[in-house]
Amino acid sequence: MPDGRERRGRRATPSGGDDRVRELEAELAAAHRTIDVLLDKAEQRPRDATSQSALFEEAARMEQLVEAKTAALEAANAELRAVMSNLDQIVRQRTRALAESEQQLREKNAELERQSRAKADFISIVAHELRTPLTSIVGYLELMAEGRFGELPETAERPIGSVRRNAHRLKRLVDEMLDVSRIEAGKMILRRAPLALAGVVRDVVTELAPLAEAKHQAVTCALDDVPPVDADADKVHQIVVNLLSNSIRYTPEGGKIELSVDLPPVDRFPGRWARLRVRDDGIGIAASQRHHLFEPFSDAAPAKHHTSSGPDSAGLGLYIARGLTELHGGLIAVESQEQVYTEFTVLLPLA
Repeated sequence: MPDGRERRGRRATPSGGDDRVRELEAELAAAHRTIDVLLDKAEQRPRDATSQSALFEEAARMEQLVEAKTAALEAANAELRAVMSNLDQIVRQRTRALAESEQQLREKNAELERQSRAKADFISIVAHELRTPLTSIVGYLELMAEGRFGELPETAERPIGSVRRNAHRLKRLVDEMLDVSRIEAGKMILRRAPLALAGVVRDVVTELAPLAEAKHQAVTCALDDVPPVDADADKVHQIVVNLLSNSIRYTPEGGKIELSVDLPPVDRFPGRWARLRVRDDGIGIAASQRHHLFEPFSDAAPAKHHTSSGPDSAGLGLYIARGLTELHGGLIAVESQEQVYTEFTVLLPLA
């Protein structure tokens, strides 16, 4: 009968993480220890043949038990190896699927970028092609309104005035499309210089006063004497125009609009900023629409709020305002509560 000590070499190598394998190995170790004890006892009492025979019989039974446990352990190890092989195959399959998905995603991103460039190119080309004839149309309409071609018949004054207003409106929309194409192409050029933000706000309020008066809206200003900002005067003027036009458009008749310029609290806005705020008591913006607000060709309000008498909008004004603000290294944000108020905040770096 083989010595129990020699049979220890038959044990399979433990596989980490498999409870059943560890359990079988523990049982085998206990059985080996029992066999060792029985053999030691048999060797220590050679004169008592009966006891010695009983001990050897017990050792033989334990050997059989060890063989059974060893077979079970080998089977468990084989099962574990099969499971690990299946896992390896699954991992390889998932890895291939992930690589294919990443490739498809890269292709889709490349296609989206191509479409975006094509859209920007189309907008730029169309806007440029429209701008030339529009400039001529607007110029001649202005000359006709000034009487350079003779006095207009009384019956023609109203239709000529309507054509003139709509020509200006179309020209502004074309200019917005050009601005969008320049922003998206990274071709917008800033001519920075120290600029009095409060002075720009006063000019815009004066410029858009007729639109607010047509809706009987009260536009007020609270302008602190803040240090100049480092900005392009024309672009900042456009930011303020777009924000105030948006408020006039979506504030009902008789509403209130307030523009303010100050230095923001440093604990809330660290750094050196001038702050512009445009607040109205208009229709407000739903929470679900705010994350779309600064996207191009988006409109947070339903069509019932659009009127031909209000400022022009193709859903580009706020997108342009955000783009121009960020080009200056500034920030723009909005707070709103439906049917209560909307407030846009713009931070521009001080010079």
